[in-house]
Amino acid sequence: MPSSALHHLRQRLDSLDEPHPASRFNAALFVGFLLWLVWLPMPFGSVEGWARLILHAGAFGLTLVLGIQTWLGQREVNLPAGAMIGLGIIGLALVQRLPVPGVQTVDDFYTRQATVHLLAMVCLFVVSANFFASEKQAVLFARVFVAWGGLFALYAIMQHFIGQGSYAAFRKLLGTPFGTFVNRNHYAGMIELLAPLAVAMAAQRRRGTEDDVRWLYVVAAVVMLLSLALCASRGGWIAGAAGTLTAVALAARVQRRWRRAALGSLSLIPLGVLVGVWWMGIDPLVSRLQAPGELPATADQVARNVIWKNTLTLVRERPLTGSGLGTFQIAYTRVDTSNGVNRVEQAHNDYLQLLAETGLVGFALGMAWLGWFFRRVRQGFRRRSGERRATEWATEWTTEWTYVHLGTVSGCVAGLVHACFDFNWQIPSNAAYFVVLAALATTTPAPEPLADTPPED
Repeated sequence: MPSSALHHLRQRLDSLDEPHPASRFNAALFVGFLLWLVWLPMPFGSVEGWARLILHAGAFGLTLVLGIQTWLGQREVNLPAGAMIGLGIIGLALVQRLPVPGVQTVDDFYTRQATVHLLAMVCLFVVSANFFASEKQAVLFARVFVAWGGLFALYAIMQHFIGQGSYAAFRKLLGTPFGTFVNRNHYAGMIELLAPLAVAMAAQRRRGTEDDVRWLYVVAAVVMLLSLALCASRGGWIAGAAGTLTAVALAARVQRRWRRAALGSLSLIPLGVLVGVWWMGIDPLVSRLQAPGELPATADQVARNVIWKNTLTLVRERPLTGSGLGTFQIAYTRVDTSNGVNRVEQAHNDYLQLLAETGLVGFALGMAWLGWFFRRVRQGFRRRSGERRATEWATEWTTEWTYVHLGTVSGCVAGLVHACFDFNWQIPSNAAYFVVLAALATTTPAPEPLADTPPED
């Protein structure tokens, strides 16, 4: 028997050994982590107090478990530099609570609340970076969430046509609900993160019957992008297009032998979306494109451009450290030029809101995080392009992880673009999903053992 066959047989037999109890616990912990993430968008994006409490408890609890495992020597915890930048913003928020004129927050309660939430997001970032320490776990996460995104989008489409503004037929929602969110822009903020992941994974090509799974990714991508079109969020359309085009461009860049076949499957995605939009009715989307805004003309004083102009006035009042983390809705009242009928709680631009709440200091830290993010992504691409693994010895996890990485980067691009028009980072579940994808995009998982090169004769 050839040594290569013996090598594979030996590794297969080793994989059949009884798992260690710690391994079983880690597997259960990972499954619980996935189920917890799936639950987050269900209660209106976890915007209500009780749902946010569950989000925070999950993030802090998972961090505590990782800390205990590290203390017992069962795990080596990786602390990304991006998490340290997040802690820097938390440090600034703590300084804002000091009774220093010109620095003290305008509302201590909201700053304390926002600080706890940001700490939960930093903990989630660290937890995610450590959960995705292997290619297998990263790929399993991507498979689960592509399936979850497809099912969630399918429900959203059904709710759009038969729900009549209700969620699960038991609670009537005001405004423009879509899916489980009270606002279509918030729904778009979630689904635009997952759709590029499905597009990227649909670009992969396998041998034999294993290639059939690619068409499931195509279906999931079509359903998610179709729901994004139907939700009529113009910011979501722009962000979704940016993420999808990024996924296609990156997939075409890494494809070599299977480029024609992969692009053939990708071409079915826009075709499926166009057919779906035509079948379900294109008139509402055309009307949405022609509409000047979401608010009537009599309320133009709270249009986005007016909010942004007033927010810049707020920035000029306290340029260095801002009004206080999480205090935008309180601080904005001083510069509000409207009659007060419509309350402005968010800046509809997450970058501008960060500048208003944390000043130039916090904004610089935010831009430092973005710089770190893109540098880590570039390093990951270079590392992948520099690897020269033999195709026959690369496991399915190694091959699929490449496309998972492209998809998570593309999803983050969509989220970064949409942050220019809306406030999805202020929606707890959307912020959590972005943080998890960002952790996956900046992590380099260890390859699975079966990808090792077999010994020579």
